[in-house]
Amino acid sequence: MDECELLFNLFYLLLCMCIIYPPEEFQRLGLTIEQVFNKLLGDESMNFILYHHRRTSLNLFVHSCLPAFYFLIHKLKFSVFAEREPPEEADLDPDFPMPQEAVAFKTLTWKIAQRFSLMAVLAVPALVFNWYQQNWRRHPISQTLLKYSNVPNSFQSVANDISTEFRRLDIYKKKLNSISTVIATENWIIKTTLYNVHFAHQSDTSLSVAKTETYNVSQDTNDTLQMVSIVVKPNRQGVADFHIRINALEFRNLEERVSRPIVIPSYIQFHRNVIDRFIDVFKEQVAQNPIYQADRIAEKCFACMIAEPNIKIHKQCEDVDRYGRPLATENTCSNCYCRPMWCVECLARWFAARQNEHDREVWLEQKCTCPMCRAKFCVLDVSYIEKPDTGATDEPAFPSDRT
Repeated sequence: MDECELLFNLFYLLLCMCIIYPPEEFQRLGLTIEQVFNKLLGDESMNFILYHHRRTSLNLFVHSCLPAFYFLIHKLKFSVFAEREPPEEADLDPDFPMPQEAVAFKTLTWKIAQRFSLMAVLAVPALVFNWYQQNWRRHPISQTLLKYSNVPNSFQSVANDISTEFRRLDIYKKKLNSISTVIATENWIIKTTLYNVHFAHQSDTSLSVAKTETYNVSQDTNDTLQMVSIVVKPNRQGVADFHIRINALEFRNLEERVSRPIVIPSYIQFHRNVIDRFIDVFKEQVAQNPIYQADRIAEKCFACMIAEPNIKIHKQCEDVDRYGRPLATENTCSNCYCRPMWCVECLARWFAARQNEHDREVWLEQKCTCPMCRAKFCVLDVSYIEKPDTGATDEPAFPSDRT
């Protein structure tokens, strides 16, 4: 095998990988199978099941043709350069000729591979045609839907229900990778793959976290990526389990959309991002500051509109740096005259969002401005409040996790 043939093999292998697992560049250029044959496949939102009948069949056919195209291109290439021996008769190196037995074995292997590639091109269309009979009734997707159908030997009612729910605006749809997508509708959890689609009806399905995997995004930063593997177990007889591998940051969005609880074993620990970890440190520092006696507070936090305001910004730091040297006037904190209107978590998120991404180690030493009056403050100027006397026992408005 000379350098030219080696490069050709590597190029074709790379091309096949891009066709089967299209990278983002191919997707943006519209070079995926679904995008090239979009008119043949139809509209997914109009008929979800029919679309995936066609998509999975087309994927199987196109991928089965890749080996045959390799041998066809290889044959044409050597036909153009007729002075070169065909690969089954050529030695790897003229200076080190192959033994006759090795040449014969290579020739036999080459011919067998050619025959199998041709058989795949002929067999797959026959299989797809068999699926297509009786309105795609023999397709694996249809066979799964039959398990959920109340009408014997008919999956159309289930298919219509899924298509109707898929057209609604409140569905959850997340692309897991280049070849699979998870969809959560009102009643269904669906995972699409290259050659099949998995279904689970939420009424009789159990979900549990199997494991988590954490990866370092960059060696220069402390950023990490956590992937969560969720096992979806339909309790319907004959329906196989399937896995959903999703980013931990997307886990809560999926959990909110499904009606069934996702069981998280006690030994599973979720990764917490930089902001969440900073909020914990911010709370610890605020807890060490003096309590502020509040006269009046807002009913709800102005940021989240859920929690009650429990902190007050008021100047109590000394205008010196870490070495005790006086700060310049433009760097000093100022008084904030706003009434308590923020919860500690929202203020911590506001504080972190206005810091330099590359100086996380010194975020706690930096300053920020009040979201309302723009008065400059540092973490030493933030105090938990003691609610005004309303007849009940006065207790500091600490977060519940401090009790």
